[in-house]
Formats: sequence, C-alpha cells, structure tokens
Amino acid sequence: PEVSLQQAIQNAPARAAQLAGLAAAHRTRHCASNIPDTVSHWETTARTFCYQTHIAIDSQPEERLDWLARVFYQQATLPSQPWYPQFLGGETRALDVAPQAGIAEHLLARGRFDLGLREPRYYRQLVSLAKIDDNTRVIVARSIDEGPGLPDDARLAYTLDPNGEVLHFENGRLHWHHICCTPGAGVLPGRADRWLINILRRTGLDGAERKTYREEAEQLRDWLASPDPALPH
Repeated sequence: PEVSLQQAIQNAPARAAQLAGLAAAHRTRHCASNIPDTVSHWETTARTFCYQTHIAIDSQPEERLDWLARVFYQQATLPSQPWYPQFLGGETRALDVAPQAGIAEHLLARGRFDLGLREPRYYRQLVSLAKIDDNTRVIVARSIDEGPGLPDDARLAYTLDPNGEVLHFENGRLHWHHICCTPGAGVLPGRADRWLINILRRTGLDGAERKTYREEAEQLRDWLASPDPALPH
C-alpha cells in the first residue's frame, strides 16, 4: 500500500491527470447545485473500489479556487478541518523538488483521524499540487514509506491511486471532487483488511462509508456559504 517517495513524485503528473479526468466525467453526469453525489467504480490497479464525491457550490467568487486549493494542499497543518471534524491534527514537511509536468509543488504530510475505531489512524503521504488549466486545480495524495515521524504505537491506514481532491470553477460555481481510494482502515492485518472492505463494498454494506463522504461535502458547502469562511487558528 506504500510506494517510495521518488516513485510517488514520478507518478504525480499522471495521477493528477487521471483525477482531473474522473472529475470532469462526474461533472457531466451530476449537474445539480449544492447536493452531493457519490459514485464508485472498481479500480483494477488498486484491487479495490474508488469512491468519487462531487458537489457544485453556488455563488462562489473565482478567487476562491486557488485559495481553497491551497487550503486542501496544506490541510494537515490545520488544528481542525471545518469540513471534516474527524481530523485530529497533523504535520507537513516541505520538499525541494523541481516542478514537473503541471505539478507546482510537493510536500510530505502526516494526518491523524478518528475513523470510529478503537484507535485513531494515521496517513503518511506525498501531497502534490497541480494546475491542470486556468479553472482546475488538483491535489494528489499517495501513501509513501517515509515522511514526518510517527508515534511508536501509530496505526497506519493507506491511500492508493487515484486519490485526492479536484477543484474546478465554472459559471459562478465552485466544484469540489473528493476522490478516495483506500484498501481499508487497518482493522485486520495485511491483505485481510482489503478483503474485508471489498466484501462490504461489493455487497452494498458501504452505507457508513458513503455517508461520511456525503456529510463531508455538505459541511464543506455550508462552511463556504458562510459570510467569512475563516480557517481555524
């Protein structure tokens, strides 16, 4: 479930393009405003399901595109996330890597989350920020085998490809796509964890997972609709 830092850096341009393509296709199918939509598909390379959630938020200023892209890119540095209260804090570390093929910058991130399990789960990722075109920004997040330090008793969870956020501005609407590909939450060891989550997803017992994505989109919408969606300090 983890790749090396160099491999993740090399793969980032292709992954950003893949995420942008998935998001564009979802926007053509889901045109409603302010209502989230979650779909899933089998991702062969990850050997599990990838979930895509889209919401188009009305009456947003164009400058919010780059602002929100920066917020998502650096989200592990926030004390809390207004759209995802399960976030329990994190840390980032800058990387001095030459820009490549649309990727503006990279950083190493570690986030801690309450997934409703006995112990929090940590994600250790390379996060890459891409400018696809004037109206589209992509944040790629991939689990890697290094990064900010972890506590000795940390329980890792992982993100595979394709995974990240896509932001798109068009006709006064800010589109947010949350694309999540994970092999499980570390409930069972190794491959058994992927087997368990795939059974739940194949048999339609993924209601709790879908509910999480839907609520995250709704909370982002409500936060951005407030008069001044300030970040927590």
